[in-house]
Amino acid sequence: MSNGNPNSAGVVVAAFGNRGRLETTDGTTLRYLLKGRNLRTVCGDRVIWERPPQSHETLVTEVLPRDNALQRSDAKGRVETVAANLTQPIVVLAPAPQPNLFLVDRLLCAAALMDCSPLLVCNKTDLKLDDLFEAALDEYDRLGYPVVRTCVTPDSNVVELARLLTGHTSILVGQSGVGKSSLINALVGDSIAAVDALSEVSAEGKHTTSASVMHRLADGARLIDSPGVREFVPNISVSGEVQLGFPEIMAMAGNCRFANCQHQREPDCAIKQACANGDISPRRYASYKRLKNITPTGSV
Repeated sequence: MSNGNPNSAGVVVAAFGNRGRLETTDGTTLRYLLKGRNLRTVCGDRVIWERPPQSHETLVTEVLPRDNALQRSDAKGRVETVAANLTQPIVVLAPAPQPNLFLVDRLLCAAALMDCSPLLVCNKTDLKLDDLFEAALDEYDRLGYPVVRTCVTPDSNVVELARLLTGHTSILVGQSGVGKSSLINALVGDSIAAVDALSEVSAEGKHTTSASVMHRLADGARLIDSPGVREFVPNISVSGEVQLGFPEIMAMAGNCRFANCQHQREPDCAIKQACANGDISPRRYASYKRLKNITPTGSV
């Protein structure tokens, strides 16, 4: 077990305000307290911690620079960081509840802003997938987003999904009710019970899905379970970043008459023409325009 020598390193596996849990380099899980009012941690943060002499308290003294962060902003432009140092965002959707494809598009945009290649998981495939949903999945696949189909039942498994997690720090994101918890249980197995111990850390006295929690899989992969989201607006600092989440628009944007074309009201817009010709999905183009209009920096 780690002894708390100066400059000991760890990874945050759960964060609740100024407290949380971290995993040390030897795999030990410790409760921690932030040392300093200006420190903030999220799941996935790499930190430096210490344990003062004659103390049983683990203190996080430094949060190391992040490779990236999954962030969202509200209508007032305030930014919330959900998790950090990710390599593979996984967007989970299902036939029920009714798929929110605009939410899926927003989450894919957030992945692009992190410079990560996302994965789409269609869960609950034991339920009937209507034609519109099947068409949307085919559309994402054509755009280069891998789609994995899963069904967590006693006679099924998630072997293919587990294989794609190897070597990654992944996060499951998506609507409430799409089965993220069932996937976590199937992938993590008995070690999921360790999450219950985190309840002692939260200010409310019980761990709920209001916080993200990281699990380590048998092969060493890390998987973060995040709360279900209904509203998610990627933290976009420059209006033009919206199209990063729409590779089909990025591919054709250079054909527009104006270099700074926003693909909305400008004349001779190649994107609008491609949409009219059927080369770009009208649904995806509508998502692009909606996202620009709800992004604090996106009004034109």
